[in-house]
Amino acid sequence: MPTHIQIKIRKGQISELLAISAMTLLLIHIADGSMERFSKHGFLPVSIDKKPFRISNFGISSIILFFLAFGINVGGKNTSNVTTTLLIVGGALIGTTALGVAVMDKTGLVATLLTVIVIGYVIMGLGILKAIQQRKYRSKII
Repeated sequence: MPTHIQIKIRKGQISELLAISAMTLLLIHIADGSMERFSKHGFLPVSIDKKPFRISNFGISSIILFFLAFGINVGGKNTSNVTTTLLIVGGALIGTTALGVAVMDKTGLVATLLTVIVIGYVIMGLGILKAIQQRKYRSKII
């Protein structure tokens, strides 16, 4: 197999792994936050710092990993459907849950929550952009 094909395959696999890791961390973060709403503590250890932005390391890491998953395959024509789907779903989850927190806390859209909402919908938009690019590339092949 030629080297450039192997590199494209590896990039696709790496972006899939990053997107899957991001989604896993995001779901853990959301589950912990939901549990905190009903009890005083979530299931994550108290040692996980949530002070700077009221977002755990899991939430911040998931955002970073989603951007990395997109960035690795920016120029790639063979973007994985898994990566594209997880970008769309993950971005929608980030934006919607942050919006839900703002409504439930009745604090309004403070700067931090507004930033997280925008970041979530930007990630979703990047996933939609990838889906459109995939569709255009596939239609050129046929």
